Amino acid sequence: MSGLVDAVQAIVDRSEEADQILLGTIALLSEHYGGGVGLRFVEEGAFSDGPWAGPTGDVVGQVPIRYDDELVGEFATSFELDDEARTTFERVAAIVGDYCLVGWDIGGEDWEP
Repeated sequence: MSGLVDAVQAIVDRSEEADQILLGTIALLSEHYGGGVGLRFVEEGAFSDGPWAGPTGDVVGQVPIRYDDELVGEFATSFELDDEARTTFERVAAIVGDYCLVGWDIGGEDWEP
């Protein structure tokens, strides 16, 4: 688990753009678990489908992604999350939450992760 979380942190450390970080993260998670992984972003109070990596299918697992305790998105998976996978996804969500502000109104303030 920590190896996967470390790999996500490495993506964050070497990437400059939020889309590179998010696309790299879902690709890594999908490859590791062998199932579909996507992002849904909160836009105007509802989830909006974002990028997806891996096999498609019904969404059966979700893990919230927060920024400053506000829900900004969720990971969606085409596979059930056991306790270890859920913990890994939660740790990854804590790392990438700053990069999920797509469509989020920050009130005209400059934003840096």
